[in-house]
Amino acid sequence: MKRAALEVHAGRERAGRLTRSAVHDLEFLFGYSSEAPARSAVSLTMPVVPDQYDSSNTVHPVFEMSLPEGALRERLTRDFGKAIPRFDDLDLLGIVGASQIGRLRYAPPGDALPEVPAQSVRALLAYEGADDLMESLLERYARLSGVSGMQPKVLVRDADPVERITHRDTTHIVKSFDPRAYPELAANEFFCMRAAGLCGLPVPRVRLSTDRRVLVVERFDLGPGGDYLGFEDFCVLNGLRSSGRYDSSYETIARRITQFVSPERTPQALEQLFVMVALSCALGNGDAHLKNFGVLYADPESEVWFAPAFDIVCTRAYQPRDSLALTLAGSKAFPDRTTLIRFARLACRLQERRARSTIDRVLDAVHSVRREILRFARGHPDFRPAAKVLSRLLAEQGDALR
Repeated sequence: MKRAALEVHAGRERAGRLTRSAVHDLEFLFGYSSEAPARSAVSLTMPVVPDQYDSSNTVHPVFEMSLPEGALRERLTRDFGKAIPRFDDLDLLGIVGASQIGRLRYAPPGDALPEVPAQSVRALLAYEGADDLMESLLERYARLSGVSGMQPKVLVRDADPVERITHRDTTHIVKSFDPRAYPELAANEFFCMRAAGLCGLPVPRVRLSTDRRVLVVERFDLGPGGDYLGFEDFCVLNGLRSSGRYDSSYETIARRITQFVSPERTPQALEQLFVMVALSCALGNGDAHLKNFGVLYADPESEVWFAPAFDIVCTRAYQPRDSLALTLAGSKAFPDRTTLIRFARLACRLQERRARSTIDRVLDAVHSVRREILRFARGHPDFRPAAKVLSRLLAEQGDALR
């Protein structure tokens, strides 16, 4: 049945209602409930006000942010589109809205949010069967996976949590990849995230399955006591749809940090941005777009900080002529050391000495990961061709920044 409205919950509170316009086709309206407090704002860009927020052609950016894309969206459209006429983003949000990245949840008026079934993450990591594991997970979790990204992925709730905290819904992102189009992409991301951690960046826990087909990432928006933190990516903070993820600059991200991150957290956030940009250059990561940067908060009235690094890969392994996702100093070409230092000084407010030492720290981390990749390949002969390509590309990218 086609959705006419959805109740929007912010954390444990009902915030308001998202509806279709009764007057204009493809117009959506969001209005806060009369009793909604300021802390129930659904976005830093949408404070609690009496008037409704309108949006044309698709739902508002903060509601669109975690809508499935790519393989997951195709799967859900195939499963539900035939039964729902003119299937659109509000219909899709009604399907996956019960489990989302961030603290927002969606449900039909009067409905309770469903319980998410548990799945052992240890079993996923150790799985080496002949059956298609991702197909099984999609069958079980697709409609509980409000998560963006083009590669197949689902949200799952771990049946064996380490901490004695019971989360109401999912705890991990499980990613899979087409081995024909993107050979060894799970290992690629695993080692790139290792480099991020060695740089000193905050990162979620990332684990690679035994057969290297699956990557399991702990959700970075898990809050204390079982609550979920608010998350907004920089498409939302720039007022852009997800399709505009490549239509900006790293300097604009720096400006948005000064606008939205709490003042006491701003210097740390700007330095983290610089490390992430420098790391993308050192890894040959051409996919560091607006949706791969974000902010976190308990509620919009509390402290706001820069989100951990996530979704980092060496894209040059699959697109040898790849470039930056966003512009830096007006160009998408991977920059040299001088250009990076200028970005650090002018956009990220770092002293030149600090910028130089940061770049050197990034290069040291990538060099360490190159050694890890080659050691790993010695014990996994079928990984050696990919390891050789990755090692060469990381050496090339590093030489350009020395």
